[in-house]
Amino acid sequence: MPELACFNVKFKYVVKFIRHFYFSIKCLCLFGSPNSALKINQSIKVKKHLQAGVTLIELVITIVVMGIALAALVSSLSVGIGRSAQPMWEGKALELSQAYLDEVLAMAFDDQTPSGGGEVLAAENPCSYSNEGQSRELYDDVDDYNGVSDSPPVLIDSTIDMSRYTNYQVDITVVCAGTDLGLDNNDMAKRITVTVSVPSGESRSVAIYKGNY
Repeated sequence: MPELACFNVKFKYVVKFIRHFYFSIKCLCLFGSPNSALKINQSIKVKKHLQAGVTLIELVITIVVMGIALAALVSSLSVGIGRSAQPMWEGKALELSQAYLDEVLAMAFDDQTPSGGGEVLAAENPCSYSNEGQSRELYDDVDDYNGVSDSPPVLIDSTIDMSRYTNYQVDITVVCAGTDLGLDNNDMAKRITVTVSVPSGESRSVAIYKGNY
């Protein structure tokens, strides 16, 4: 995972910083400065009877540095854990979007579309959006889905287990947008946009066009 690789790099730099910082502080405690420590080491030998272990100052410095390193570690882990569910949400949102689009695209272009298909003339105003007061089970054209907002999602005929999407929300908009496709008039095509909101609060939108035929 990218987050884990980034954390490994950060942790290596933290460890390297701790080593250099600890050496510098120890030299300051013993000799006054790192440079003077090097000079003294070149001229004299440390006596064998020097006290073993660490001083109180060294212990305090070690605790402080380790606290800083631990804070960086916890911060990196929390970011990685927070994003661990993101791929699952993305996959489920895509599946849900496709299921809704399948349902909408199975409907006619407009309520006035002839039986068996055919173009709805501009004079018949195919860009009026209304579900004619029908219930969801009786929707028969894509306009009926304009303004649908399902939380939790509801599909009329699907093999998807909808209990997996209780924390999701689906919103649908339908607009005439024939000029988006280079057509002369907007009433020659309708753009259907399905927006899925995942549990994290983020949303994903998928749009597709239905032609006037």
